[in-house]
Amino acid sequence: MLVAGIASLAARVEAQQLQPHRAAYDVALLDHGKPGADSPGTYAFELRLTCEGYIMNQRLRLELDGRRAAVVTEQLSQMTESRDGRKLQFEHRSSTNGRQTSLVRGDATLDEDGRGEARFSDPDGQSVVLPAGTMFPMAMSRATLKHAIAGDSSFDALFFFGEKPKPPQSVNVVIGKVPKRLADLHIPDGGASLVKGRSRIYFRGGFFDAAAKKEGEQAAFEMSSLTLDNGIELYGTHEEGDGGIEYRISRLEALPKPNCN
Repeated sequence: MLVAGIASLAARVEAQQLQPHRAAYDVALLDHGKPGADSPGTYAFELRLTCEGYIMNQRLRLELDGRRAAVVTEQLSQMTESRDGRKLQFEHRSSTNGRQTSLVRGDATLDEDGRGEARFSDPDGQSVVLPAGTMFPMAMSRATLKHAIAGDSSFDALFFFGEKPKPPQSVNVVIGKVPKRLADLHIPDGGASLVKGRSRIYFRGGFFDAAAKKEGEQAAFEMSSLTLDNGIELYGTHEEGDGGIEYRISRLEALPKPNCN
C-alpha cells in the first residue's frame, strides 16, 4: 500500500534502485494500535520491473468471525506505472465470501508541469483533476527513499492511488528511528541476501482528504512502514479510527531484473 515540500517533490524524482521481488506477510488486526494474538489474514505483494516501468500486484485476504459463519474479504490491486512517474494504469477489486463488492479501474497521466487527469472506466465516465505535485505509488515510494537517504525528517505530498474516483489525498510523512520492537524483526529463509547490507527506513504517514491539511485536522487514514533502501517492505500498519491491520514479512524472494540494453 505506499508514501511520500510539495514544491520539492513536484520536480522529477530521480529513480531509486528498487529490487523486483515477491513477498508475503502475516496479518494481525489492530485495536487502538495494539495487535491481537491471532493472525486472521495474509497480505501478498509483487513488484516487477520492465524497461518501461513497474508492475505491482497486491492482495489482502482476511477471514473474520461473523454472526453465523466466518466472513472472508479480499482486496486485489493491479497497477502499472511508468518509470518517469507520469502514467498509471490501475484496477482495484474487493470481494466478500467470493462475491465481488466493488470494482474501480482506469488510467491517469501527468503533464510535464506535473498536472494531469485520471479517467475511470469503472465507474464509467468519471474523471478527476490531478493538481501539480501529484504522485503515483512508485514515484511516492522512490521519493520517500530519497528523502530518507537525504536525512530529511518530514515532508508533504499529494498522493493518488486510484481506489476511488476522488482527488489526490494530502499526505504528511514523518521519518524517524527504527523502533526497538522492530530492530530484530525476523527475516524469512531465502531472503537474507536481499536484506544484508541494506539500510532500514522507518516512517509514518497521515492521509488527509482535503487538498491541503488544516491545523488540528485528523487524518482520515494513517500508516507506518519499515522499508529497506531497495524498496522491500518488512513491516507495516494501516490504521483507520480505532482499528486497522499490522503485517510482518513471512516470505521473500527476488524476481529477475529486466535487460534493457
